[in-house]
Parts: sequence; structure tokens; C-alpha cells
Amino acid sequence: MTVATDRIAAERGSVLMLMPAAVLILVILGAFALDRAVAFGAQRSLVATAQSAANNGAGGGLDIDLLRSTGKVDLDPAAVGRQVHATVAASGQAIEVSWSIEGDTVVVRLHQRVRYIFGPAVPGGDRDAVVGAVARANLRRR
Repeated sequence: MTVATDRIAAERGSVLMLMPAAVLILVILGAFALDRAVAFGAQRSLVATAQSAANNGAGGGLDIDLLRSTGKVDLDPAAVGRQVHATVAASGQAIEVSWSIEGDTVVVRLHQRVRYIFGPAVPGGDRDAVVGAVARANLRRR
């Protein structure tokens, strides 16, 4: 055997020792990616719920008597609140709700805690995340 052949034979086992570490790193990265995907999906769902709540609040909170008598577009805060809370409750999830009326615009802010799947199993990983969404809807006369 030559010196080059001896060196190649001696280095063959070093790759075998690195393989378990590489697999472990890939599994951990996959777990983090899956947890982030869960949080992103929950946020997308929360955005859709916030948009629905804002639209329902603006549409269902319109003071129709005032509109018919004076032609003025105004929102009834009690009706807006009922519509927003009913829409969020229909989602069937534990969501923190806050809303406000800014002029003729209904602003809905939602926050939700999302539990990670693999985060608690990884040392130093987060157990959950808080995702949020803000939506606005306003009424316009044509």
C-alpha cells in the first residue's frame, strides 16, 4: 500500500462519526420549522377572523334609524360589540378580543396563544407563541 491509500483508509470512519450529529441537527431544524409553520397558520386564521369580525361589526353596527331619518352614517357601539364578539366566538377558539370605533371605521385587534408541537421537547425551545391580527372596516355612502 502507498501512503495515499493508507490516508484514505484512515479517513473513511470519520464520516461515519459525523452522520448521527447531522441527522440530529436536521431533526431539530425540522421541528423548529414545523412549529413556525403552526404559528404562521394560526396567524393566517386569526387574520381572517379579524377581517370577518371587523366587517360584521361595521355592517351590523350601523344605526339604521339615524341613516333613514338624517342620511348620516353612524355606528352603534353596542351593536358593533355584539357583532364582533359573536363573530370571534363562532371561530370556536380562545381569542383575546379588543375593538374600537375610530370615526366611521371599526378596528378589531385579536391575540391568540398558539402551542408549539416540538418546542417543549427541544432544550431551550419555546412552549408557545402569541400571534396577533388587526383588521379595519369602514362604511361608505355611495
